Amino acid sequence: MLDMGIIKLEINLSELTQAVEAFRSHRMKALEAVTSEIKQSVTGFFNQLLNMEMTLFLGRPDQSDNKRNGHKEKNYALKGLGGLRLRMPSDRKGEFESAIIPIHERVDPRIKEDLALLHLAGISTRMLGMISKRLLGVEVSGMQVHRSLALVEENALSWLNRPLTEEYWALFVDGTNFRIQRKGSTEKEPSLVVIGLDKKNRMSILTIEPGQKDSAECWREIFKDLKKRGLNFKEVRLGVMDGLSGLEKVFKEEFPNSMTGRCWVHSLRNAMAKAPKRFAEAFKKQAHLVMYAENEAAARQAFINLKEVFGKDLERAVCCLEKDLESLLVHYRFDYKLWRTLKTTNPIERVNKELKRRTKTMESLGERTLRIVTAFVALRLEYYWNVFPKDSGREKYLKPFRKEIQNQIETALTTMMH
Repeated sequence: MLDMGIIKLEINLSELTQAVEAFRSHRMKALEAVTSEIKQSVTGFFNQLLNMEMTLFLGRPDQSDNKRNGHKEKNYALKGLGGLRLRMPSDRKGEFESAIIPIHERVDPRIKEDLALLHLAGISTRMLGMISKRLLGVEVSGMQVHRSLALVEENALSWLNRPLTEEYWALFVDGTNFRIQRKGSTEKEPSLVVIGLDKKNRMSILTIEPGQKDSAECWREIFKDLKKRGLNFKEVRLGVMDGLSGLEKVFKEEFPNSMTGRCWVHSLRNAMAKAPKRFAEAFKKQAHLVMYAENEAAARQAFINLKEVFGKDLERAVCCLEKDLESLLVHYRFDYKLWRTLKTTNPIERVNKELKRRTKTMESLGERTLRIVTAFVALRLEYYWNVFPKDSGREKYLKPFRKEIQNQIETALTTMMH
């Protein structure tokens, strides 16, 4: 006899022998038979439990004049088993409300959590509706999947607007576009992203907000909101960004103790666009000597060499780099372990990539869904960055740390749910 808490399962020796033979001859059918037996036992258990709940209810002093009034059958989806056919007891007064299986609940809340997480992981509502029977043991509609997001919405939005208690010394600033559905039409709309680097060199997504990414004043409002949430503006020493006109000025006004750095990826891309195709590869290699120099002095000398080689033939391309040179070399003034991180806005590109990977399969993406998916992705990356600080060098060697990565993903999911 196996003691399983309040459920007991008794199997005799001959039945075990027959079960072993059944698995040997046809394993899939045997598994289905076992599942069917368990479902019958669990259904019987719930029916007994519901009857006892009714008995306790009618035994209350205020129900002395009340009686049973038969049963109503109800389909209920239980996680791990799928659909059960339950007998819900009724009373003559109609006052009984089951705490075990609430009257309007037809799906185990844990299944709803699973649906929400699968959707957040990038599976569309339509696809979930198609595969739900196989995966969860119960068929669900796309609308049920969409409604399941309500389980995580409050926590998701709360996390996105959390107080900023850590001190961040560097901020990465950039934007991205998502196709948002409003009133039957779908168009690309920008979202503004800010990532912070704290004193332990751990990254954190500070905000992802809708806005005009090509407006410096719109960015000013984002910075002001961060300060209202507790960001210590006096500790911010660096802002890494693209070449949006006026953005550097706004950043320095909002964070007066900071300097600004240009993203090498954006700047080099702009310069390459001004170089004839036959010179492009040679120009790029020479620019990389500046970008990856061993120190600031070597980088400046590499640029002088670049200018001497290409100054006449690629004047516009060279000028494009030269006007941003001071900002492009700012990363050399910090710990060399962070140079790779500080020279680009690639951390934000990582966020964009993760977000778009999860929203790509979603046929209709509204602002509400985007914000919940955003929180999911942000939390996942947050725990990943906690495991791998940017100066640790461990990101290159992920294989020994797979368990740590799995743990941070599970922690992110738990945080979203609770």
